[in-house]
Amino acid sequence: MDKKPEKPDPRTMLPARMPKSRPPRQDDALVRRRSREIGLRPLWQIAPRLASYGMVAFIIWIILSVMFPPVFNRSSERAVVNSPVNLVTTPVEGVVTHQAVAVGGTFSTGQPLMTLQNSNLDRALLMELTGKQLDNQTRLEAARAKLASDQTRLASTAQEIQRYQSAAQREHAARVKGIEAKLAVARQQIDQQEDVVNRNQAMQWAGAVSEAYTDASRNQLTVLSGQREAIQAELDSARGSSEAARSKVYMSSADGAVGALVQRQDELRAGITQLQSQITQLQEYGESVDKMVSTEQDRLERVSNLEIKAYTGGVVEDVLAPPGTRVAAGATLMRTTNCSQPRVVAVFPRSLSKHLLPGARVTVNVDGVATPVSGSVAEVLPRAPDGDQARYFVPFPPIEKNEVYLIARLDKPLPDLPATGTQQTDRCALGHWAKVSLDRSWLRSLI
Repeated sequence: MDKKPEKPDPRTMLPARMPKSRPPRQDDALVRRRSREIGLRPLWQIAPRLASYGMVAFIIWIILSVMFPPVFNRSSERAVVNSPVNLVTTPVEGVVTHQAVAVGGTFSTGQPLMTLQNSNLDRALLMELTGKQLDNQTRLEAARAKLASDQTRLASTAQEIQRYQSAAQREHAARVKGIEAKLAVARQQIDQQEDVVNRNQAMQWAGAVSEAYTDASRNQLTVLSGQREAIQAELDSARGSSEAARSKVYMSSADGAVGALVQRQDELRAGITQLQSQITQLQEYGESVDKMVSTEQDRLERVSNLEIKAYTGGVVEDVLAPPGTRVAAGATLMRTTNCSQPRVVAVFPRSLSKHLLPGARVTVNVDGVATPVSGSVAEVLPRAPDGDQARYFVPFPPIEKNEVYLIARLDKPLPDLPATGTQQTDRCALGHWAKVSLDRSWLRSLI
């Protein structure tokens, strides 16, 4: 087989014609000539090229800032110094009679701010309490009068009982004494009859009298013995009644009046005890009603000339109800701010929301304040309706669709600045524009 011809190596092949090489001296001269031409080129020929380079760089920066805002946008110049507004309101209606603190004046906690006068207060509660007080006093006086009457009747009843008891004791003693006399007579009669029976018995045995005569005398002795026993029983009963009367147990008819008096005495004592308890209750109830009446009178007096006091310190910014104005209950009298609690409301892109967490540190540069002020994020609002903005003294900056509000709390109060309006100073730099910057760089946020 025939061998294929080998392809020549292009590296070893030499061109058919080689260009003539220039001498080194001519090349160096050409470079020096061109450099002199460039150095001598006027500035107006270079400016368009530099401007085009700058325009390209600017367009690239805009595109990158739109595509990666967290990298390029770490601050906001749409920020305003603000402060929460404290509304001083009135709990009652009335006419403003005095203003203690003028506009721009400072006040402390508990200091009176305004005075209201109201003579058309509802006194129904006071009238009701006064009626209860008078009714309780009437019942108390009636109970005291009845108690005095019952105590007088009890004293007289005790005296009557003592008199009746003395009379009953004397009657019982006389009865016992009479029965004892009758018993002594009966015993004497029995003794005499026994002598008769003995004599008749002796005479019978002597044959002087018959047995019938002796039996008759014995029968008479038996009758006398029965009479003696009856008298003894009557004496025991009389003694028992007397002893029971001494123990306040009334059994006989002679003690009926005493028993009735003692029963009335017990009823009077029970009634007096009940009246004393009732009087104690009425006195306690009267004391409580008196306290309520006094409290209500003090409240009406205080509300009739009500002093509106500050519940926190601050500065009076404007007065909505000057002296002489009639206001309704719940109306706002003045608006105040507290310079010790400055705020800054800034607008940030929504894409930075994850970096705007509460507590994140920020640096604030206020227009008119020489040194920056540090602070921290207090809250982030996706939107701020009129109700939320009404809680602050200065209106919020306008917001776009993809932006949020950042409310920063400053670490220290801001100084008063020369005013741009009608006032001499801007209190705590309120309303001044500011620049809020996040202290955390985008490189640290990526770590």
